[in-house]
Amino acid sequence: MIILCEESLHGQRKLMEFRLKNLELSNYLRESWALGWPMILIMFFQFSIGLADVYVAGLLGTEILAAVGYVGQLYWTLMILANGISVGTVSMVSQAYGAKSCDGIGNISANSLVIGAAVAGLLTVFAQLFPNAIVRLAGMPRDIQDIAENFIRIFSIVLVPTYVMIITGGVLRSSGRVRIAMINSFAASLINVIGDLVLSFGWGPVPAFGYIGIAWATAVGTTFGMVLNLVHVFRGYGRITAHSLLNPISPCIMNLLKLGIPTVLQQTAWNVGTLVVYFLIGQLQGGEITALAAMTAGVRIEAIIFLPIFAFNMASAVLTGNRIGAGDVAGARSGAKATATLCLLIILVPSVIIGTFAPELSAGLTQDRAVLEEMTRYLRINMVSMPFLAIGISLAGAIQGAGDTYASMRMIFAGMWLLRIPLILSAIYFIGAGAIGIWWAMTISIIIMCGLFVKRFMGDKWIVASVDKTTKTLLWEACVAGASGIAGTNIVQNERLEAK
Repeated sequence: MIILCEESLHGQRKLMEFRLKNLELSNYLRESWALGWPMILIMFFQFSIGLADVYVAGLLGTEILAAVGYVGQLYWTLMILANGISVGTVSMVSQAYGAKSCDGIGNISANSLVIGAAVAGLLTVFAQLFPNAIVRLAGMPRDIQDIAENFIRIFSIVLVPTYVMIITGGVLRSSGRVRIAMINSFAASLINVIGDLVLSFGWGPVPAFGYIGIAWATAVGTTFGMVLNLVHVFRGYGRITAHSLLNPISPCIMNLLKLGIPTVLQQTAWNVGTLVVYFLIGQLQGGEITALAAMTAGVRIEAIIFLPIFAFNMASAVLTGNRIGAGDVAGARSGAKATATLCLLIILVPSVIIGTFAPELSAGLTQDRAVLEEMTRYLRINMVSMPFLAIGISLAGAIQGAGDTYASMRMIFAGMWLLRIPLILSAIYFIGAGAIGIWWAMTISIIIMCGLFVKRFMGDKWIVASVDKTTKTLLWEACVAGASGIAGTNIVQNERLEAK
């Protein structure tokens, strides 16, 4: 009788543990979705700006379209620095928010804006003084150089507003105000898209500015988005004060740079590597134009999947940072796994649809039979890597949110320069597999690179990456006078206990 009672109690305990785990998983999934869906919309709004610019430019002429494409690539290359600062800011602000440090959020945000404004200001001065030199160094065709110079002059005027908008957007996302960031992004995007049409072609009393209207639409939309973001970061919980802006904290700035510089190098390595990939595709002996066209068009369809993947990358960074700041190591791990699982489930359906209906989707973007067939192969092969990409990039967000940006940089560099490019070279010059070999090389490199992120996540080092080895404080705590360092000490102790 006693044995039966003990077995019954044991069974009840097991059932209770199972229910608690399910409840915990359900909570993590809800948190991930609550942050993930606004991020998907933010990504979509930003994507719509580029789409509108290209659409209007195409209506204005081939030379305008070419200039917009060239300058757009150059402009977003300059944004790498802003994104690097933003990644460091998100990591530190999300941890300060998790630790419920109002002063920490405000001071980190203020110091980040100081860095961003200084960098963007220098770039603005250079672009205003030497637009012709920039155009020539970029290798732009002579026919579009004058158009490109005019674009650069206007775009450079709003470099500071653009940097500020990107950084403050990161602050809002990582301090519990993601829906505000979403609304502001929607407003800025809507003004940009409407401005493209109205300023380029004219409407009522507004005269037609032609292609310059595209540049001014971006300037107006970006400035408006910056103002909306600033309104919110200068008020409410964790607000920026005039004192924090006028009195930057050197250790705080150094820690922001410590987290941001690896991200800048990571994105630079990836972007330059992508240009090399395009160059290598152009070296194919026969069919190079077809392959380039297939990849260019295929990337547009892949954006349907990339948007949610990178949205959950950013959501994972914020949620992990929050839990690291609160000293919840177990929650940081479990929450990151839940976010990666949710991202995987969301992209499985579109991945299967794109792989299945690749010919039909390709036909919507090209009428050339050879390009259509190559694009179909490109999409079907690349869809193989999408589940791996969903998991790997989501976990990469968690790693970055914990402050392990240096390791993230190493893995991205390895994925591009030690895997993708050597594999493509082998496919072209040793195997002679042509374009299909390049598509498989890209897919294999993605799978291995994402495996590296999973391996890093399964270890312990990323959890303590944002703990200063000397002071045992979290890096964000350098932005607050008299910080105790309790959170950093607890994280180290928790990791030691888990290791045992």
